[in-house]
Amino acid sequence: MLRVSLAVAALLLSLSAAFSAYAAQRTFVSISGNDANTASNCSNTAPCRGFTAALTVTDTGGEIIVLTSGGYGPVTINKSVSIIAPEGIYAGISVFSGNGVTIATAGVNVVLRGLSINRLDGSGSGISMIAGDSLVVRNCVITHFSSDYGLHVVVAAQVSLLDSLIQGNYFGAFISGGSTILVSGSRFLDNITEGLFVLASGAGVVTRADVSRSEASGNGDVGFYADASSSGRVELNLKDSVASRNAHGVYTYVTTGTALARVSNSLISGNSSRGLSALNSGAKLVASGNRVTDNGTGFYQASSAVLQSTGDNTLSDNTTASVGTITSLANM
Repeated sequence: MLRVSLAVAALLLSLSAAFSAYAAQRTFVSISGNDANTASNCSNTAPCRGFTAALTVTDTGGEIIVLTSGGYGPVTINKSVSIIAPEGIYAGISVFSGNGVTIATAGVNVVLRGLSINRLDGSGSGISMIAGDSLVVRNCVITHFSSDYGLHVVVAAQVSLLDSLIQGNYFGAFISGGSTILVSGSRFLDNITEGLFVLASGAGVVTRADVSRSEASGNGDVGFYADASSSGRVELNLKDSVASRNAHGVYTYVTTGTALARVSNSLISGNSSRGLSALNSGAKLVASGNRVTDNGTGFYQASSAVLQSTGDNTLSDNTTASVGTITSLANM
């Protein structure tokens, strides 16, 4: 009889552990929550107060759901997880020092949706990724990191930036380290230097950005920047987008290496210095079907770079239409 009782007790403990693990697949936070509710796995009826506490009881691959509008504090993510604020709920991360979101664990896959990350003081980035396999940023706002980066990725990860706003930072987004980023429906506005800066530095390093239906406007230096150094290779594919009111619209630049930008069906307008630029040997920009208007210089090529036009670009009302050698490229 005792053996049966012990067996039943062991089974119940096993079932309890399994249930607990299942419950932690989805955890919840609320402005009225309490971090002591980790004892209840931050359930929807007993939510936690902040992301950091909820993360400790969320299974790998699980979700942290925001129930009510409020501020939830910076978080360092050390496992694969999604942090989700549903439409209509404000989920703020106010940053007084350090980063808003830090991802520094190898192999993790992270999704951030519906967050508003705002720097109030100190230094640091909105989102900093120095390790990990993938990152999805969707419907997020990252603002006022005026001495650092809105989005900073320095590892070979798959990154998606979807329907988001990056505004008023020093760099809007800085993507390097062999990462690949997909940008769709996003805006880089009024950042102090670059809107989107894509860098490949080092032999064998390939960093790539595919951008569509997006805008880089009002940035102090370059809207969309592709930069290669130390024998790296960078690729920027930009289509159906806008680069306006920057110093430079789209810029390809090489110290040593290869920088290739393909710009198509986009509006390049009102940039005070140059619209589309390629500078130094190894830099190449291919322009197709764009409207390039009201810039200081429409097309700019210099120092053995290559700037090719398919002939269906419209250049109008620029102070100078073009500088350097513009190569015609047959539009097959």
